[in-house]
Amino acid sequence: MYFDRLRNFTLYFSIFVIGIATNAYASDDLLSVNYTVFIQIAIFLLAIFILNKLVFKPFLNLVDRRDKLTRGAIEEAQALEVRVEEIIEEYDVKLNEARALAVEERNKIILEGQTVADSIIGKAREETEVILEDAKIKLEADTQEIKEKIKGDIDELAEDIASRVLGKEARI
Repeated sequence: MYFDRLRNFTLYFSIFVIGIATNAYASDDLLSVNYTVFIQIAIFLLAIFILNKLVFKPFLNLVDRRDKLTRGAIEEAQALEVRVEEIIEEYDVKLNEARALAVEERNKIILEGQTVADSIIGKAREETEVILEDAKIKLEADTQEIKEKIKGDIDELAEDIASRVLGKEARI
């Protein structure tokens, strides 16, 4: 509504000023200064006022708003970039901590495995020594038993071998 009134006023005033200006230029002297100079100054000032209200201020407001939005978006993007860098740094720190913990845990498990393996090997050696000792004792007992059995058979074998070699029966 305000702009409609302003537009109508501008239209009527322009028609009025154009009418006065055309009558003023009807004189023969083009370079003379007369009352039309004041009318031209008034038209110029009115044009500046109207253009300021209708064009310049809205345009400057639009440029300012756009600049604020752009600046705000840039600042927000920079803030997000800083936040992303902080998150990446936190992630790297946590990842390094997790890796260190994993290496520590792995070394701990390896150490436990070596301890268990050493324990099993020690037990196996003890059992092997016991088995070997038992086997030696059994082997000595079997050897002794076989020797006693053979002693009785040695005399018979010796007579048999001597008989065969001599060709006649030999008594030892």
